[in-house]
Amino acid sequence: MPRRPLTLLACAAGACALSAAPAAAKSVPSSGRGVVLAASGHTVRLVDRSHRVGDVHVTSAHGLRRGAVVTVGKGRARVTGHVGKIAFLARVVRSSRHGAVLRLGDGSALTIAGGAPRPARRVRGASAAGVTVDFQSLTSGQAVLVTIAAGGHGNVAIALKALSGGTSIGDDELDATGVVTDDTGDGTFAIGAGDGSGLRFSDPQRLLEAAHATQCDEVEVAYHRDGSTLVADSLRVTGQSSDGDCAGVTDMTEIDGVVTAIAGDASSLTLQPDDGSPVTTVPVSDPSVVDGIQVGDDVAVTLDDTNTAVDVEPLDDSGGGTGDDGGDA
Repeated sequence: MPRRPLTLLACAAGACALSAAPAAAKSVPSSGRGVVLAASGHTVRLVDRSHRVGDVHVTSAHGLRRGAVVTVGKGRARVTGHVGKIAFLARVVRSSRHGAVLRLGDGSALTIAGGAPRPARRVRGASAAGVTVDFQSLTSGQAVLVTIAAGGHGNVAIALKALSGGTSIGDDELDATGVVTDDTGDGTFAIGAGDGSGLRFSDPQRLLEAAHATQCDEVEVAYHRDGSTLVADSLRVTGQSSDGDCAGVTDMTEIDGVVTAIAGDASSLTLQPDDGSPVTTVPVSDPSVVDGIQVGDDVAVTLDDTNTAVDVEPLDDSGGGTGDDGGDA
């Protein structure tokens, strides 16, 4: 059964809540102790002492509330206390001024949506200030510590703290390093590891494009499994390989844009870059590079260290992905 995502609303005090609870248990111990993050049906999502998230199956989650400290055994959850603050690890999938989508350590998704700000109000002499989260300062792949604090009179505060890039957010998050061997940009990419093995990733967030990664780039990938599919959660370029087929490949860059002219002898290509920079004409390494390319095509042009086009690939707009993490969360 697919998981239902969790949604948090970062808004004025007293109006923040989990709008959905986990719908399926994952490979976690059948007994344990933790703080309830969400509960629904027969599933309780717990946060352990290491701030990692996991689901446990129970006979009934009825009556369990966020912040309850529970001990689970033989399918029953026994409440032993309650806390007003919950902290757990996550990784940023994408963010914008409207909110953020995070990946938890158990592979599930968490959405934090920014609500319309409201003025502070006085409640029995106490100021109930609104919650402020700077979503735009978050970057894809960044590890964060999410803290939800509940105070008196229904006040709720959500805080996000950026952590070091090497932070592992949970046992179900996997990591791989290698060299990009396939960068076709069709929502998938592949890397080759040092031991000769290869991994292919689904890339629904277009992380490869967002990082401007191309073949022969060395990358670090954090990912999770969805059945037999490996889904990339973050990607970081760490260098460029000079081994094997990548020998002699250095300082490659890419320009995306619309072709405005092609020389009659196919010796050069003129492009209007998508980023709004001035029209540019670049030499072409070989006429075959522009075979099938026409004026008006939206293309990705790979340039070598002499600013010569060594590859021109049409961009497929059917997928609707651009690698921009600035869209609505």
